Amino acid sequence: MAWVDRQSPEGDEIFYDHIGYFVPDLEIAGAQLEKLGFQVSDINIQYNENAAGELHPTGTSNKLAKLNLGFIEVLAATSESALADQLKSMLARYQGLHVIALTNPDMDATARRLKEAGVEMQDAVHMRRKVMVNGEETLMVFTILRAKPGTYTEGRLQILTNHTPENFWLPGDMDHENHADTLTDLLICVEDVEEAVGRYETFFGIKAVTMAGLRTLDLARGRFHFVSRDQASALLPGFRAPTLPYTCGQGLGSRAISATKAYFGDAGIRPVFEDDGFYCIGPDDALGAYLLFHDKALDAPWASLSERT
Repeated sequence: MAWVDRQSPEGDEIFYDHIGYFVPDLEIAGAQLEKLGFQVSDINIQYNENAAGELHPTGTSNKLAKLNLGFIEVLAATSESALADQLKSMLARYQGLHVIALTNPDMDATARRLKEAGVEMQDAVHMRRKVMVNGEETLMVFTILRAKPGTYTEGRLQILTNHTPENFWLPGDMDHENHADTLTDLLICVEDVEEAVGRYETFFGIKAVTMAGLRTLDLARGRFHFVSRDQASALLPGFRAPTLPYTCGQGLGSRAISATKAYFGDAGIRPVFEDDGFYCIGPDDALGAYLLFHDKALDAPWASLSERT
């Protein structure tokens, strides 16, 4: 499938929107992302809107590192709620990547498709938060559909519509010292690859393909690779799964991979491996998962690595 080089999807397109880390402390996690060369937002308190238009805290707050295509989120529980309890339960498994978020422009059509496919979903939520744009206070507005807890144990799987992209993708927000530009391919380690692939085929509404031995869901923008423990061990130096399933690696396209390497060298952050087109940081430095920085010209970076092992 051709990669779509556009921030928002159209029609029936599904994009990989963002990935989220669950962490115990937002300030500590934000500082670590800054050390990794990301520009990180202030803390955002999240609110849901009820039928009467009233805003209520979700129980979680976040910090963001926005990319030109996609973004990275770190989340922590900041008050009591069912959503905060879900976060704490998943954080008890491991600190790291837990939110897997897609985007589509039509949540009504998406909800119908998922219901017809037999996917158990929670009720749609309408999330809002305040944001300053050109010196004026306005709102970010999202509609979010989340899979019911326990149906997709790899993470908090959700699909959303961003109704106010003009208030999110603001000039200067996507400039990072590490030259990260694009959220690309996610690597998920599971006990039973084909079982997991079957569930995600249903959720995404597409059939899996095999890329360099990796079972893959190839979206209009972004890919999801599913690997066994043995495959992950062959790909990732020092691989240790805290538990399975484990969302273990994220690809990030770099505007200039040589400049990315220079940044990390100056920052004293050593790779677990590197070559001309790659620079991979291990979980100890990257909040619990591998971050694979790669030349943007390299298509399917995890598959490219798999071909070399």
